[in-house]
Amino acid sequence: MSKSRACLATTTAAVVSLSVLTAIIRTGPPAQAAAVPSGPNPGTATLTSGWRIQSSAVAGHDGARISEPGYEATGWLPLSTPETLMAGLAENGRYPNIFHSDNLAKVPAEQFNANWWYREQLTVHPRPGRHTFLVMNGVNGDADLWVNGRKIADRSRLRGSYSRFEYDVTPYVRSGANAIAVEVAKNDDEFDSDPSKAPGGHLALNMVDWNPPSPDRYTGLQFAPQLAQNGPVSVRDAHVVQHNARDLSASDLTVKASLRNNTGEPQRAAFSGNISRGGTRIPFSKTVTLAPHETKPVAVTPAENRGLHLEHPDIWWPYQMGRQPLYHLQVTADVDGRRSDQDGHDFGIRTVTSRLTRVVPGKTRGAGGYRQFLVNGVPFVVRGGGWSQDMFLRYSSGNIADQLAYVKNMGLNTLRFEGNFPPDDMFDQLDRAGILAMTGWQCCGHWEDDSSTWDAATRANAAGQASHMAERLRSHPSVFTFFLGSDYAPDATKEAIYLNAFRTADWDTPLVAAAWYESSAKLGPSGSKEGSYNYAPPSYWWANGPETVNSAVPGRMFLFNGSAWGFEAEASAGNTIPTQDSLDRFLTEEDQKKIWDPATANGPGSGADLFHTSAYNDYYKLARMGVYNTALWKRYGPWSDAAGYQKTVQLGEYEIARAQFEAYIGNSTDPANPSTGVIYWMLNKAWPSLQWSLYGYDFDQPGVYFGAKKANEPVHIMYSYRDGSIQVANLTNTPQAGLRATVEFIDTNGTVRHKQTVPLSTLARQEVRTALRPKTPAGISRTYFAKLTLSRGSAQVSRNVYWLSTKPDRVDWASTHAGFQGYANFEPDGYADLTGLRGLGDASVRVTAHTRRDGADSVTTVTIRNVGGGRTPALFTRADVFSGGSQVLPIRWSDNDITLWPGEEQTITARYRAGARPVVRLSGYNLKTQEISTG
Repeated sequence: MSKSRACLATTTAAVVSLSVLTAIIRTGPPAQAAAVPSGPNPGTATLTSGWRIQSSAVAGHDGARISEPGYEATGWLPLSTPETLMAGLAENGRYPNIFHSDNLAKVPAEQFNANWWYREQLTVHPRPGRHTFLVMNGVNGDADLWVNGRKIADRSRLRGSYSRFEYDVTPYVRSGANAIAVEVAKNDDEFDSDPSKAPGGHLALNMVDWNPPSPDRYTGLQFAPQLAQNGPVSVRDAHVVQHNARDLSASDLTVKASLRNNTGEPQRAAFSGNISRGGTRIPFSKTVTLAPHETKPVAVTPAENRGLHLEHPDIWWPYQMGRQPLYHLQVTADVDGRRSDQDGHDFGIRTVTSRLTRVVPGKTRGAGGYRQFLVNGVPFVVRGGGWSQDMFLRYSSGNIADQLAYVKNMGLNTLRFEGNFPPDDMFDQLDRAGILAMTGWQCCGHWEDDSSTWDAATRANAAGQASHMAERLRSHPSVFTFFLGSDYAPDATKEAIYLNAFRTADWDTPLVAAAWYESSAKLGPSGSKEGSYNYAPPSYWWANGPETVNSAVPGRMFLFNGSAWGFEAEASAGNTIPTQDSLDRFLTEEDQKKIWDPATANGPGSGADLFHTSAYNDYYKLARMGVYNTALWKRYGPWSDAAGYQKTVQLGEYEIARAQFEAYIGNSTDPANPSTGVIYWMLNKAWPSLQWSLYGYDFDQPGVYFGAKKANEPVHIMYSYRDGSIQVANLTNTPQAGLRATVEFIDTNGTVRHKQTVPLSTLARQEVRTALRPKTPAGISRTYFAKLTLSRGSAQVSRNVYWLSTKPDRVDWASTHAGFQGYANFEPDGYADLTGLRGLGDASVRVTAHTRRDGADSVTTVTIRNVGGGRTPALFTRADVFSGGSQVLPIRWSDNDITLWPGEEQTITARYRAGARPVVRLSGYNLKTQEISTG
């Protein structure tokens, strides 16, 4: 890493900003002000407001002129914050309703072939003895950087979505008006499904095949630059290294940082600070002597400061397993009794380890076993989803808070970040929420090219980005791993680059080679697998035998095997069809017909291409509904309109999402091929989508949402599609005593054909156990129900209703493997018969609803009772809240999509932000829609 007074390129820890730097006052063209959170370093300001953009084809001037303070930026577009080009154009009203129908496709992409300028003008009054630094927090594409008519950085180095470069601009900053200009070239690391095309040239983010690419290829500044004023000595890279006792009874904390002498004279710096939590405050100090322009690491150890040895520290846990206490590190550097610089951040004390599961000779299919993670010594089943940014990389802290509330409402414990790293705020929120972050590089671009194709500059850029991400993520207790490869493990040269960066940054959680079942030279086997990506029936997920392994394709035996064994880095049943309310918000009636048209049920590949997916290909056929709808049609029966399709698809989505998560929980105890985790592909999407999501861009909650929520109850009862057994799971860290498990088999006319109840001995933490092995009673209807309840005394702990068939689904595993595809093939006439649901009569329910205020929220309570005189269940009964004529979203339900038999009653609650007087709309598979006042 080269260094000079004029230009310091470093990969320092992230700097937190204050709303106003006392010596810096913004001036220039008016722009919407952006709120900047306060932080621990008053010498740093995040440059969020005052920016403008313009195409170089329009601007017509060079950087020397554009970066002069007096330049007239007439006609340039103001930004509320630095953002991608498409975000800026959308903010300025260039493309209204951009995500409605096919409006996105109408954006002329050729406008982004030219370079674009970002410009900010501000007033700076440098203080005597202070040094000014400009920090560039990554760029999507590459860029030249100019300050006050001087070129500060060249695009040959200033590149990379996850880079961080710090430039000493002290010689160039004037007292008064100053200007910054950044000329950005188009990002070139976008995934292309055509394997004949080489990946792009930037180590940058892309969204692979998650959706159509943004027209600008995500080009621009995702994270705001920062301006820092430090004294003679700067503090960088402050962090805490923890060495925890195996039983977590004690923790030794070492405080580390780098001190940099910004002057040409020797400096003597007083490095000090404290670690605090509640009433606990641990001070520390050390004196450091620095030669001219020297950067020196500093550490304060428990041997030097006995207070850094903590007895009985407060331990951080995932939210279902314990509390989320956080400690705060604050450090300062003083020179001659005056504050020169300071920094600080929160961290959590916890231990994360991983291992490969035990290999049972002749039975374990993975030669090295399967990846398993432990938090604080406790093994657990990873249950999460793949997170996506907004397509234009726009970020809202409130939006993320709502998303994380959904994650916890569904009972998930993990988010996977395949590249696309969000602002630090999201990781802060994950820390506080107790949700784990599975981080790593992304696939299908320059990141996964062989290192022999990387020149020296690219290797240096990779090392810099790895260092910055390791430094940025290491203190977050929610971050429990980093995958150095996605589809492919890194080659030896690339792995060495990454490992050196993470080791130097004091990374202390497991590093994994890849999301595929591959190995790297140092890390060894990943123990992970990927796929499937389109429709598969419930029994597919539960299957755990040798037939599920693709032994016919060498080197790919663990690809596209979504069945529940091993560690599944990404898999789902593909298309996610939003509710009708959501579809109406972003698609025309003509668009919608392409989704449900009966022609889509004519086998894989049938149906029109759908724009609100990614491009169609034979890989998994997600952009056409043929794979998905054919199975629905065969299993549930035909439909002829949108309403009929909605009833079928929401029921079907719930069924398979529940099965996927339950299978990975239920098979976790298999002695030879345990399931250790699953990442649902995906959690959310970058725009309104018809594929791979558990909830909508608009916070819609389709059937997959409530199916996942049901499966991930903290204490849960479930049906195994593998062998018909009834299993119970305790996903908490608290033993569960006094439970009883009950199973009832009920035919479609409401007759209970079999009922059995058993008491359970205490369920240990994270335990999964088979409670019952009932047999399907002879003579039951071809389509029938299984009602499961788990109770303690008179209280119901878990309730779960399945619609089943005496004619099971039969997957043709051989042809599924031979096709090397991301979905299941069925044997001839191998579809379960669930058409008996169509014979259910109309149900009759009585509903009461009440709404109360709870702070800024409203809480609506809905009680539903089946008052039918016969035996007909109210199947898949759903409640929605409307306020002021609009559907209330986001909203968190205690349960939904419920099924009740005559005489049964269930109360469900919804929490949401308070608004106009709400009403409840109730609908169901065999229930007439009705509205209920909540008064």
